Amino acid sequence: MSVIKKMDNRLANMIAAGEVVDRPSSIVKELIENAIDAKATSINIEIYDVGMKKIVVSDDGSGMDFSDAHLAFERHATSKISTEHDLNHINTLGFRGEALAAIAAVSKVSLKSKMENQDAIEVIYHGGHFIEDQKTSMNTGTTITVEDLFYNTPARFKYIKSEQAERYAIIDIFDRLALANPKVRFKLFIDEKLVKQTYGKEDFYQLVDQIYGSQMTKDMIIFNQKFQNIEINGYLVSPKISRSRKKDISVFVNHRYIKNYKLVQAVVDGYHSFLMTNKYPIALIHLVMDPQLLDVNVHPQKYEVKFVNELILAFQIEHYIREALEKKTHTIPDRYQEIKGSTQETYEVFDLGFEDLKEDSEEIETQTIDQKIPSFDYIGIFAGTYLMFQNKEGLFLVDQHAAQERIRYEHYFEKLGNPNAQIKQLLIPHDLSVTQSELELVNQYIEQFKKHQFIIKDNKIIGLPTWLREQEIDRAIEEMIAQLSEKETIDLRILRDALAKDISCKGSIKANHHINKAEVDQLMIDLKTCKNPYYCPHGRPTIIKLSHYDVERMFKRVV
Repeated sequence: MSVIKKMDNRLANMIAAGEVVDRPSSIVKELIENAIDAKATSINIEIYDVGMKKIVVSDDGSGMDFSDAHLAFERHATSKISTEHDLNHINTLGFRGEALAAIAAVSKVSLKSKMENQDAIEVIYHGGHFIEDQKTSMNTGTTITVEDLFYNTPARFKYIKSEQAERYAIIDIFDRLALANPKVRFKLFIDEKLVKQTYGKEDFYQLVDQIYGSQMTKDMIIFNQKFQNIEINGYLVSPKISRSRKKDISVFVNHRYIKNYKLVQAVVDGYHSFLMTNKYPIALIHLVMDPQLLDVNVHPQKYEVKFVNELILAFQIEHYIREALEKKTHTIPDRYQEIKGSTQETYEVFDLGFEDLKEDSEEIETQTIDQKIPSFDYIGIFAGTYLMFQNKEGLFLVDQHAAQERIRYEHYFEKLGNPNAQIKQLLIPHDLSVTQSELELVNQYIEQFKKHQFIIKDNKIIGLPTWLREQEIDRAIEEMIAQLSEKETIDLRILRDALAKDISCKGSIKANHHINKAEVDQLMIDLKTCKNPYYCPHGRPTIIKLSHYDVERMFKRVV
């Protein structure tokens, strides 16, 4: 007797629901995406008891007729695709035809819909079973009501998180879909209270204001770039506002919110040296490309997407973000509470001092200097570390160590960014200061080291690229081994960034070291010529401002 049986459709839908419907927010996502695919211009979402009691999504889209309203509950029933060609040219958010059937299998669903010039129809399903259909009255569009979620699958309740977490998840998915579709008006009601709304005007300043708050639009940077028929639109919140997690980096492709580690990391890398370590930006990246260049049929929830030439795309995003940030004249942070004293240290001359930088700065003096830092007058030094300047705006404090660290970093980063292919032979071979496992890794990738002019023989370095100084050998090898263990390749951009940071930090002016007026003037000339004069390579501010109002408030002259 055969033990293999064809699964009942209702049981199959309940199993599929485990992938598509795992919490109330996933239902909200699927229903909103269906409304967007129906060409809706206005979508209302109503949530009761964080979605466990009731979810209502109403739209003014194209609607459905009697037969489509019934067929929509069938598994793999969809209007989005019908052939293999369609699968490779997906321009809609939904296409699998699983969502409504899966939702109906674990809840009580009522679908009301009306096409233009046709009667409205209501179809009701409970736990995957058809209950009834009937004529009703409504405007053109569709309203879907989901009640008593998971009433017939109580085991699913253990995966539901706290009320606060579920509420946050619903608001988060609302935010993503609203940001992905600026032409659509959205309203979100939770327990009959209007929580958020957008106006569908395709004004990203207004949209970011509505989603994140008005403080986020101040100094927001917008860029538009194209390469290889891919359009990249970036909306970058000022580096002054950061987060402790990457959750506010949103990537959209063809109006679909996606989760992609490499592209998110490209955004983080683009903000490199503008933010402190372990701080992350708020940024929106919109990609518009030919559907043939990506595969969205990866996971039932459709968050994951595979790209053709993903690494090239990530590189371009990082480049465009860094370029946009460096071109921007940023507002100097007004944060007097961050001023702190320093411990006494001795000034250590490394290789590059004021005199070494003078040649570079003299070349730049003939060019037009971008006034990213305002003109002000030097008035003294505080705590042996912070240079004080003043103008009509107020008092400015410059961290002398952070400022010169930025100057030196950009100097070395530029020098290391133009390495030649020449090799210098070492008179005395340099022993590799590595562990046995690291040595095995070096020998495994010996050709990679050779490709970058590191000649290794008998566990000793006998040749180096001419741009690398011998005192930097161990640090360079350490960084290259780390890259090989993680990525199986060596990225010279990352290597030169790490080396430039080390060199610039070690040689910069230390805290509590007095410099004379001429050196102060030269320091500020050099800082003003930097691409990013606002932050040191590690993301600490180089300059902050105390406005006249701040000072007067501290002295109680204003309240």
